[in-house]
Amino acid sequence: MIPLDLQRERPVSKVRDSLRGRSFADLPENEKLLVAYRHLEELRQINGGYVASDYCGDKGGDRYNVFWLRDIMYATYANEYVGAYDKLIESYRLIIRIFQKYRQKITSGARKRHYLGSCANEVIHARIHPVTLEEITSEWGHHQLDIFGLFLYKTGDLIKKGHNVIPTDQTEIQILLRDIVLYLTTVRWHSDPDFGVWEEGPEMHASSIGAVLAGLTMWHDDGYYHYKYKSHIPIHHYLPVPQEFIEAGRSALERLLPSESASRPVDLAQLSLIWPYYIISDSQALQVISSIEKNLVRKNGVIRYAGDLYYNADRTRPLGNEAEWPLGFAWLSIVYSQLAIKALKMGAIFGPPIEYIAKSEQYLGRLEQVMTAEGRVPELYTAGKQNYNVPLAWAQSFYVVARQNLFRVHEKMDFR
Repeated sequence: MIPLDLQRERPVSKVRDSLRGRSFADLPENEKLLVAYRHLEELRQINGGYVASDYCGDKGGDRYNVFWLRDIMYATYANEYVGAYDKLIESYRLIIRIFQKYRQKITSGARKRHYLGSCANEVIHARIHPVTLEEITSEWGHHQLDIFGLFLYKTGDLIKKGHNVIPTDQTEIQILLRDIVLYLTTVRWHSDPDFGVWEEGPEMHASSIGAVLAGLTMWHDDGYYHYKYKSHIPIHHYLPVPQEFIEAGRSALERLLPSESASRPVDLAQLSLIWPYYIISDSQALQVISSIEKNLVRKNGVIRYAGDLYYNADRTRPLGNEAEWPLGFAWLSIVYSQLAIKALKMGAIFGPPIEYIAKSEQYLGRLEQVMTAEGRVPELYTAGKQNYNVPLAWAQSFYVVARQNLFRVHEKMDFR
C-alpha cells in the first residue's frame, strides 16, 4: 500500500494548488490518493464524526451536513487503509458515545417482543446533529439493523488487531455491548423486517441480516474469522454470543439469498456481504457480483436496485431512469481486489488472480471518470447530472479503500 505521511501532509489549499492546470485523472496514483483523502478529511468534524456531505439544503431536499451513523463508520474506514488508526478509533468511540446517550432506547427495545416500526421511541435514529448529537427526526425508517451489525463487526475487528477502541470504563461498555446483542435478538433480527441500508421498507433484507450475523460472528468463538488475524485474542469472553443466534442468522440469510429481499432480487447493498464482512460462501459471492454487474451497472455508476425512486429521472417510468451511484464502482473494485487476495492465498480455487485484479482496476478507472475534476466522488447522477452531495463521505472513503486495496494486491503479486 502507498502510505500517507499524515504528519507531513500539505494543507488542503496547497493540495488544491497542485491541481491547477491538471485534472484529478491526470495525477500520479500517490497524488490521487492524497487529494481524495484530503477531500474526505474536509468532512471530518472535531468530535471524530463525518458529515454525509457539506450540502446544507439551501437548494432543496434534505440537508446532508449532518451525521448518519452508518456513514460515519464507513467514512472512517479509509483511515485504516492509510494507517491513521487514531482517527478510526476516535470515530468509533463517537458512535459508542451516541449509543450511550440513547441507551435507554436500546434497553427499552430489548424488552419488547414485537416489530419496532419506523420511528418508535425504542429505535435509535440513523441521523444525528453533528454538534449536539441530538436526533434529527424524519418520516423515513430508522429501524436499521445493519448499523448495529457494522458497529459490532468493526469494533471486534479492531480489538483483534490490537487497537483499544473501548474507552477506559470497559465494564460500562461491556454492558452496553451486551445490551445491543440482547436488543438484536429480542427484535428478532433474523426474522423481522427493518428498513435496511437505503432506509426503505419494512422488509427483511439480506444485507441487514448479513451485517448482524457478521457482527455476532466476530464476537463468537467459532473460528470463522480467525484467518484474518496473526494472533488470537479471545474477545468472546467479554461478549458471549450463543451458538443458536449464529445458526438462526445463517439459516435466515440462506433463505433470502440470492435475493436482497422479497421485492428486490438484486441490490447494491448485497456487496457488503463480501466486503467488509465476507459472511457468505465463495460461490455465493461470485453469484452476487455477477448479478449486480448484469442488472445494476450503468454508465455513471451502479443503481441501487431496479425501479429505485430516489432521485429518479422519471418517477412515472422508474425502470431505466434510476439514479446511478459512483459508490458502486468503488465497491465493485474493492470486492474484486478482495477476491484477488483470496485467490493469491488459495491458489486456483477462484481462477487466476490477474483476472480479478483487472476487474478491480477497470472499476476504479470507471470511478475516476465520473469523479469531479478536483477528485470528489458525487453521491449520484440523475440523467447524467450530479446532485448536490459532492463529495459523499462514505463514497469518498471507498475510493481510498479501493485504491489502497489495489496497491496491496500488486504488492502481494510482486512478492510471489
